[in-house]
Amino acid sequence: MAKNYRLIVQGGLQEVAIDDDGNGTYLADFGGEKYSLELESLDDSTLFRLWIDGESTPLAIRRDGMTLELFIGPDRYSAEIERSAGVLSHSGPVIEGEVRLLAPMTGQVTEVLVGPGDQVEEGDPLLVIVAMKMNNEIRSPAAGTIAQVDVEAGDAVDQGDPMLVIDTDSA
Repeated sequence: MAKNYRLIVQGGLQEVAIDDDGNGTYLADFGGEKYSLELESLDDSTLFRLWIDGESTPLAIRRDGMTLELFIGPDRYSAEIERSAGVLSHSGPVIEGEVRLLAPMTGQVTEVLVGPGDQVEEGDPLLVIVAMKMNNEIRSPAAGTIAQVDVEAGDAVDQGDPMLVIDTDSA
């Protein structure tokens, strides 16, 4: 399922659709131009090697909330992720059933904002993970009821660790 983003890059609006093939490769559509992307972490921090259609270039990313500073090769870009009704827009079918939310990154849980039985809407903040000295707010991918919380503030999580379960049938 492709995720669609609206980015303000160097003052101009860019529509971007990114589809994860599940093998570490992404297909990106930037205004009708399609690219195959791979991202390789070089220092487990902000330095990466970006492969665009098989060609590599160094990439550094600095994030402050919804603003990204991108250093791609010798070029510098500033991008702001535009929010729509408080959430990033995405396309695809409505999420139904039980949603198991896994840690999207390795880090430390600093805040758990929900508990079992809480009702949430798509885009509601669920918890905060600190990774690479940045607070990352994790938001609900769907509306529903929190069925289970597997983490608490202070827990260390690895990418892919279970964090909570949302029952979307109760929405």
